[in-house]
Amino acid sequence: MPTLALSDDISINYETWGDPEAPPVILLHGFTGDLRMWAPHVEPLSADYFVVAPDLRGHGLSSAPEDLDAYSIEIYTDDIRALLDHLGGDVCAIVGCSFGGMIALQFATTWPERLAGLVISDAGAAYNNERYAEPYRERERRILEAEAVVRRHGMAGLARRAVAGVKDPFMADGIRRRYLGMKAEGYLGASKTRRERPDLLPVIGERLTMPVLICAGEDDPVRSATDTMAEKLPGARYLTFKGAGHGVPSLRPEAFTDAVLGFFADIEEGHTIAGRLTV
Repeated sequence: MPTLALSDDISINYETWGDPEAPPVILLHGFTGDLRMWAPHVEPLSADYFVVAPDLRGHGLSSAPEDLDAYSIEIYTDDIRALLDHLGGDVCAIVGCSFGGMIALQFATTWPERLAGLVISDAGAAYNNERYAEPYRERERRILEAEAVVRRHGMAGLARRAVAGVKDPFMADGIRRRYLGMKAEGYLGASKTRRERPDLLPVIGERLTMPVLICAGEDDPVRSATDTMAEKLPGARYLTFKGAGHGVPSLRPEAFTDAVLGFFADIEEGHTIAGRLTV
């Protein structure tokens, strides 16, 4: 896989699919994941687009700096801008899931002129808001507890905690590998970034000038944050996915790909974007 050297000691791993002359689409994975989460999507997307999927800083095969000051939402978005510049792209579409969605939102508010379209799945525009429901807050409490485990016992301790009570050996092994594949610094840096990111709710209505697709699972604990963001974007298309919790691209991959491709087609053909649908 190719890498982009950002400095002498920091590089970003990425993969590409499709014709480099086609419109670029950048896929940003979630917290503790890596670019492999997009495996079900790259073939259909790359038929018409140049698909780029990086391992975010601290994840996968990308560098995980030891200094936690090397992690912030602005730094993550700078990484994506540098990757787009490296590949010769001026304007692209970005698809971000969960943590990747947070980075995509920051990119979109910072450089709206560089986005032809924005897809946000399983994410909100602020870490905290009075309108967020208890399931969201409980999920965030669990993430803070997990961070404390990593600080005391490293990623091995978090892996042990995560698989406790998981009876299926195959599933337990997958969870274990996921956490052991990360360095503690990468986990702590990304977790810090999630908490410390700026509240974008006051600015997204003005700054997100590109077409926007918002995706949420009907049972996602983050749903109240997604709803709160969507209310600021009346011109967006908001899709709710039946039978899905957190992580629509992984839980409903075919439906998600169809939604993204349909959204891109509507942009290119000048069709109306706004609307709310359940799929």
